[in-house]
This record gives sequence, C-alpha cells and structure tokens, in this order.
Amino acid sequence: MHPRISINTLCFAPDRLDRLIEQVARIGARGISPDLEQVLEFGIANAAQRLGDAALEVATLTHRAFSFATPELAATGRDRLNRTIEVAATIGAQTITMTTGGRGALSWPHAVERYAETVAPCAQLARSEGIKLGIEPTSHLYADASIAHRLADTSKVAEVAGIDVVIDLFACWFDADIEAAIAAAAPSIALVQVSDYVAGDRALPCRAVPGDGMAPLGSLIPAILQSGFTGWFDLEIIGPRLQAEGAEHGLRRASAYVAGLLDAEIRPISQAPRQ
Repeated sequence: MHPRISINTLCFAPDRLDRLIEQVARIGARGISPDLEQVLEFGIANAAQRLGDAALEVATLTHRAFSFATPELAATGRDRLNRTIEVAATIGAQTITMTTGGRGALSWPHAVERYAETVAPCAQLARSEGIKLGIEPTSHLYADASIAHRLADTSKVAEVAGIDVVIDLFACWFDADIEAAIAAAAPSIALVQVSDYVAGDRALPCRAVPGDGMAPLGSLIPAILQSGFTGWFDLEIIGPRLQAEGAEHGLRRASAYVAGLLDAEIRPISQAPRQ
C-alpha cells in the first residue's frame, strides 16, 4: 500500500481495537487512525503496545466534538481535549482530528472568538507535545457539533485559533471556491480524509470508495499535492456501501485508486483529470 495512505478505524464495523489493528495491518497500510473511545476502551498502554507490535504509525486520533458555547461546556471541553492530547502523545499520534463543537446561541463571529479563546490552552499543550490539532469541515446536519462547514470557513476558524486544518473531502468537495480554499489552507493542512459521494445518496453516513462517485478527487488530490502537503491521506469511508462490499476488499480498491493519484505526475490544476 502507498506509504502515505492511512486507514481510519471508523471504516470498520465496531470492534475491539486490537482486532481493528490486525485488519489494518493485514490490508497493508502503514498508518492507522483510531477513535479516542476505542483506545480508552482497550487501554492506552495496551494500545500503544499493539500499535508498536504492528509497526503502524498513528496518522491521527479522532477526538470528535470539542465544546465551548457556555463556560461550563468550555471547561468540560478543555479537560477532555487535554486528556486526548495525553493519549495521543502516549500512542504516538501525529495529529488530533476534531470538530469545533456547536455555537449554541452565539453568533458565528462571536463563536469563532469564543472557540479560539477556549481552545488556546489545549493548542499550546499540543504544540509542546509535537502534536497538531486539526479541525475538519463537516455537514451542516452536524451544526450541533461544529461551526465550520465549508473549507474556507474551517481555515478561518483554525487561523484565528492558531491550530491546523483537516481536509475532509467528503464534506467540502462541492464548495464553490474549493481550489482557492485548498491553496489558502496549504500552510496549515494536518491531514486529508478521502472518500467519495454517489449521486442520489440522501442519508448519512453515505460515504463511498474513492472513484465510485462524483467527487472530483482526480483534480482535488493533485491540487492538495501541489499546495505542498506531504502528510497522510486517510481513508475514512463510513456507511453501508463499504460494509456491503466488505471493508477489506473496498479499502484495497480505495487504496489503489488514491495511490494512482498520489503517484501520478503532478500537473497544473486546469489540466488535472476530472471524473
């Protein structure tokens, strides 16, 4: 498998972390992206040991939503994220992927300021551990878990907060300014999550194997490479399509497709192949 492709454990049906590690290693990936709860349930020290035994790098640790909309939520959000940073350092995670948390009754500009102020101590702790904190764009259907839905808005929040960006292509491939947003995000891209969208799917989760849908990955991934990004491309294919095919088979297909884009000669965006 291409050395820059990692596999997110959310691709698989729920299982114990050691068995998920075995599946990822069997597929041939060099990187894995576990969920925080999976690590905590299995045991942090045990997780670190199993990951080391499997020679898997931890591309990112999924934290899910932060919280900041009220003083009480902010205190809880900081405590939980600080704990995640400790876990990430123990298992060797290079990044932490999360959403901002909802804004409650705050206006969007006020929410950005409040989020940046709340997350600042955590960002400082992460930097001291050599870990990148990354927020990702997410569907407006998760407005209770995020204030960032377009990539450009995600980058704006990250810039104000002094943290990084995780580009979840499923959530932003349709942005009208996506190429410009990728270029603007370039200095702060921590990780790229890859999946596809099949026209007509209406219910989340509905992610598809890259190459099976209509997302223009054939131009977006080259654009990301041209931006100077040198990190992980994380397969995050969640939903019934992958499970119906069989996760291992589908992830091998996904890896082959993405590897072809990563290995292709980088051309100007205007000349990149579109699906």
